[in-house]
Amino acid sequence: MSADSPLLANHETVVGPAVGTKPQARFQPTPRMWFYLAAVGVMYASGLIYAYVHGLSIRSLYLYGLLQPPGLAEAEARLTEIATPLSWNIPQVLWFIYIKGAAVLVELFQYWIVGMLIAAALVVFVSWEKVKAKMGYGGLKANFLAAVAGAVIPICSCGIVPVLAGMVEAGIPLGPTMAFLIAAPMLNVPTVFMTAGILGWPMAVGRVVATFAIALAVGTVLSHWQRKHRNPRRFLKIYIPPRLSPELQQFAFRFGMVAVTSPEGVRPEQLGAGSEAKLERLEEAGLVERTQHGLWRLAANETTEIKNVGACAVLPMGDTAYSSLGQKLGEMFRMGWRLFLQLNGYLLLAVLIAGAIKVVFPSSVITEWVGGKALNSVLVASAVAVLAYVCTYVEVPTALALMSKGMGPGATLAYLLGGPGLSLPSIAMLSGVFRPKVLALYVGLSFIGCVTAGYVYNLLV
Repeated sequence: MSADSPLLANHETVVGPAVGTKPQARFQPTPRMWFYLAAVGVMYASGLIYAYVHGLSIRSLYLYGLLQPPGLAEAEARLTEIATPLSWNIPQVLWFIYIKGAAVLVELFQYWIVGMLIAAALVVFVSWEKVKAKMGYGGLKANFLAAVAGAVIPICSCGIVPVLAGMVEAGIPLGPTMAFLIAAPMLNVPTVFMTAGILGWPMAVGRVVATFAIALAVGTVLSHWQRKHRNPRRFLKIYIPPRLSPELQQFAFRFGMVAVTSPEGVRPEQLGAGSEAKLERLEEAGLVERTQHGLWRLAANETTEIKNVGACAVLPMGDTAYSSLGQKLGEMFRMGWRLFLQLNGYLLLAVLIAGAIKVVFPSSVITEWVGGKALNSVLVASAVAVLAYVCTYVEVPTALALMSKGMGPGATLAYLLGGPGLSLPSIAMLSGVFRPKVLALYVGLSFIGCVTAGYVYNLLV
């Protein structure tokens, strides 16, 4: 098969018949990726320089992403930020959006890097085929266990997105992946005890029950979708070919050779007995797809997102391509670097949205919205949770401050559920991993779940 064969066009790695041969990586960062990387560096430095020049707390930048004077402690340190002069002076407003976004970036960046390394480790060290064999397309049990893992593993909402990318590329089904996504920021062990200690055990129990209900609902729908449409590229924007077992890798190579001469599609019987099951497994890997006539061909790779990340490998690496621990660690750091370059644009979008929210909707305005009786509703509190960007562990003292302004118990629960995982910056980052259909499902069911949980809690207390 020639190097200029249409089978190999735009593909990242190719492995010949000798399984375990080290592939020649072709991933090349685009100029846009380098631009985003430079922009992240400049913005990160801007936040630190601004805080240093104005005598603000560097510690609060890293802990809370806030520009605040030094010396504040406890709840005050989590909520206090320098005043923003909101006016018709557009350049001034844009500057404060930028600098407050830079403060969020300083806090978020450390979790972002850790998330990249976790994601890369999942891709390199976790056997894709073993995960698929054990978990299939997910299900109630798998979704529940994933939600439990999200509740136990203390991953902040700031670092969950790259971890999700690693989970889906490691072969973990979309249902459990999304259940983990919902549970990790909405609910983890420290926040449960923090909620119980500050807001009471009924609120903590309500938070646990509501989180699991939302996670299982979204996970169940996604498990059904993935069972119906096996190709992960229908659901994901970012895609990295999995490492296959030697047997399946050899089959993929043989399929590629036949597909070159059969552009209309390949019949399973052309590849021998048992080929149908192997082709379905390659479809789950995002490498092949079934035509309307029951034939098999290479998966379509016309989407801009996939081309930009160079992730259209027909013949991915085998499990034995990196045999030693040193080689695997090296590949892990290379994979982390690649994911970092691919997702930086969404990181910038997220922090700029967070900066705009802090300027246009400061805490003083939000407390007025949810305070009193006129607007003290679960629906408004759920909408505020989307607008009021908070990182995990900050939502509880924020909710306490809102309750002091008159927010009711049901609205408080809705805010606790939606604040950490359903904010606009989080949605912006997730848009770099999931396609609109999946993102709409997550946002829609999560928002409905927050509102429903709040109303039910009001009826019970």
